[in-house]
Amino acid sequence: MKFEYTFDSLCLKVLDESFAPQVLDFYDYNREDFDRYEADKPDNFYTIEYISATLKAEYNALLKGEFGRFFLFSSDLPGQILGTVSFSSVTGLNHSCRIGYKIDRRYRKLGLGSLMLRHALDILVKDKEMHRIEAYVHPDNIPSLTLIKKMHFIPEGTAHSYVKIGGQWQDHLRFVYIS
Repeated sequence: MKFEYTFDSLCLKVLDESFAPQVLDFYDYNREDFDRYEADKPDNFYTIEYISATLKAEYNALLKGEFGRFFLFSSDLPGQILGTVSFSSVTGLNHSCRIGYKIDRRYRKLGLGSLMLRHALDILVKDKEMHRIEAYVHPDNIPSLTLIKKMHFIPEGTAHSYVKIGGQWQDHLRFVYIS
């Protein structure tokens, strides 16, 4: 797997800890939107130290083939993180993983989520030889539900009490993409 993929005027790129300030800005700026649908974070999440350690761990996990996170950039906005897509729970035996994605709220409704997810799926299928790619979406996250259906993910039901958000366990809808 490569550390950078370019398509159109966009780029998906793995970042190391030297990018911690930009990544922290991305997460912090979108905190309210992201936290609404994501698992509760540790108290020190929104710090340079935490983000730096996370980027380092994610980079090392990519080298081992266990996890990967790519950040989306545009040649029109150099240095500005537009979104991120990640894969986790990689199982070589089943050729499966989970995918997650986020788009900066300033760049939503521009088709970037579709482009990013389409290319990420292509990377996972071709480079990682993934056969089954799962996505879990909060039932209230209408933009994500629209995107996942547009990308031809198949609904598989409800993952009950799947993620603790705001101190409460919440259901998520499970979808799967079959290569």
